[in-house]
Amino acid sequence: MSKRQKNLDDILNPKQNKSKESEEHLKNQINKEKIRFLVQEIERHRDLYYNATPEITDANYDELEDELRKLDPNNPILYSVGADSSKIFTKKEHLIPMGSQDKVSSPNEFKKWAEDRGYRTFLIQYKLDGISLELQFKNGVFQCGVTRGNGIIGDDVTKNVMKMKGFVPRLSARFTGGIRAEVILFHDIFEKKYTDNQNCRNTAAGIVRRKDGKGSEDLNLIFYDAISLTEDVYFTNEIQKLKWMKSENLPVIKTKIVKTIKEVIDFREDVMKNFRDSLEFDIDGLVIKGKEIDLEDMRRSKPMKQIAFKFQAEEIESTLLNVEWTISGHHYTPVAIIEPVRLMGTTVSRASLANPNIMKNMGIKIGAKVIVSKRGDIIPKIERVLKIPQDAKEIIIPDMCEECHANLINEGTSLYCPNEACPKRNYQRLIRWIQVLGVKHFSDKLMLQQLFKTGKIKQIADLYQLSISDLTQFEGVKETSAKKALDNLFAIKEISLAKFIGGFNIENIAEVLVKKVVDAGYDTLEKIKSAKMEQLAMIDGYAEITAENLLNGINKLYPQMIEVLDTKKISITKSVQEGKLKGLTFCFTGKLNEISRSEAEDLVLQLGGEPKKSVIKNLSYLVTNETTPTSKYLKAQDQGTKIITENEFLEMISE
Repeated sequence: MSKRQKNLDDILNPKQNKSKESEEHLKNQINKEKIRFLVQEIERHRDLYYNATPEITDANYDELEDELRKLDPNNPILYSVGADSSKIFTKKEHLIPMGSQDKVSSPNEFKKWAEDRGYRTFLIQYKLDGISLELQFKNGVFQCGVTRGNGIIGDDVTKNVMKMKGFVPRLSARFTGGIRAEVILFHDIFEKKYTDNQNCRNTAAGIVRRKDGKGSEDLNLIFYDAISLTEDVYFTNEIQKLKWMKSENLPVIKTKIVKTIKEVIDFREDVMKNFRDSLEFDIDGLVIKGKEIDLEDMRRSKPMKQIAFKFQAEEIESTLLNVEWTISGHHYTPVAIIEPVRLMGTTVSRASLANPNIMKNMGIKIGAKVIVSKRGDIIPKIERVLKIPQDAKEIIIPDMCEECHANLINEGTSLYCPNEACPKRNYQRLIRWIQVLGVKHFSDKLMLQQLFKTGKIKQIADLYQLSISDLTQFEGVKETSAKKALDNLFAIKEISLAKFIGGFNIENIAEVLVKKVVDAGYDTLEKIKSAKMEQLAMIDGYAEITAENLLNGINKLYPQMIEVLDTKKISITKSVQEGKLKGLTFCFTGKLNEISRSEAEDLVLQLGGEPKKSVIKNLSYLVTNETTPTSKYLKAQDQGTKIITENEFLEMISE
């Protein structure tokens, strides 16, 4: 048994003679660890869904949120939205925040939601499985198209939007505001041109983010909502709004109007069973809303007066032929190779097995008859084993890293290489460093990957020895780009201790966790390195496992950390103002004029405070320059949070 597993067993199975108070303390520590893990997983899977390839289904993701909601119902991440973004586009603020929809997946859940609303009329629309956009107009003239982004700010993809089917450059009315649409790739176009991609949604997402706009003409805009900011166009209700959009020649989402809860449930059943597969585009549920317009509700991160009524998962039988292990950084993830089957309109030959624990609990073997689902229409998953034939073979779990040959650690929920010097981990560490410091123009594939493959850089310190000629030797890297990348890297002269350690990508140790150690008085690298595990385990947010991770990581990486500091290109901040904001929490919303939002959050961290992504209970300050009240503004006002401007915040930290 590993030392790490023993520590976990000690936490999960406290001795019987321990006091009630001690057991309660341990229980709280376990819950804190669970909450931290769930938050990290939710953030990771949101990022994969919007910006890469999802690893789990919608239903499994919902389970993560449901579990977190039970443990910490007020956790800020439950009231925020995932962010789709690209570094190659400029950012643009939405006219009204684009939140995400709350969802239910069973008739009973929907019935409870609907009864609480008391609607006399229900509007039913397809929940389109595409990419959400806001098209902004001024006096009837199209201004720009913005992706959903983080709900407040998105990517300006105007040039691509103008090529899409359904785009209207000028309206007949002097409309000023935002019109919302879903970017859809129809099945026939996908089958003709994009069958090498995973599905229609992922293909559409990739096309929308293309800088050259190639393929945008294959996409369709389907409009479903509009928000008018002036009296030139006034909407009396949701039905009249839809009629107005149709009169402006905008392709509008089909809408069914019913009077009872039963009619909604029956219609959903009819769509699932009888004509979902015949549609020319993908849907993964229905959107249900009332007739009345509520602008304040629309400003919420998750509007309360509309709901996504998800479809039940479709399942089909297949045979497990093999298991492959995909490698992301230093993590090994099992993928089932199955006998090809048709599932929700596509041929499926690969499915997720999630982790070694899932496989163990299923008792799955090569040759087993299994049930495969495609929940949320995203990625197929092995749901359960039906039958294991006598000649079935055991699945071989890798025990050695293919890169450095270190023994892999199998924790059940994850399989990974523990060697901090593994090339795969070193490469991930380089990426993490660039991300944590917020260095712009340092392309992963174009620069970092090629530098690492050629051996020019092996660890973080090597970044600070680079010259422009080191970058321009690679195809596609021009001198202008190389200079921008290095100028941005070298412009960062000082960083906080928490950010410095967080940038080294220690397993499960983020900057916020390191800051808790710094706040507890371990405010130098040497103090943390020489601390005892028992001491760090007493810090809020820590337990023995987290403390051990931090200490082991620092001890293994200490030579690399010192080498970075010895370059004299960057140093750890020692501000006399450190601690000024200790105990205070800040949330920044809207556009800042003097500094970026990430810079403002960094300042809060450096001065001992804690930045928050949403207006939580007991938030100290909401910082905003907006004059029009947003959902965050109204919530802060309701709960008595002090609201200050950017200038007032800057004055506060400079006093």
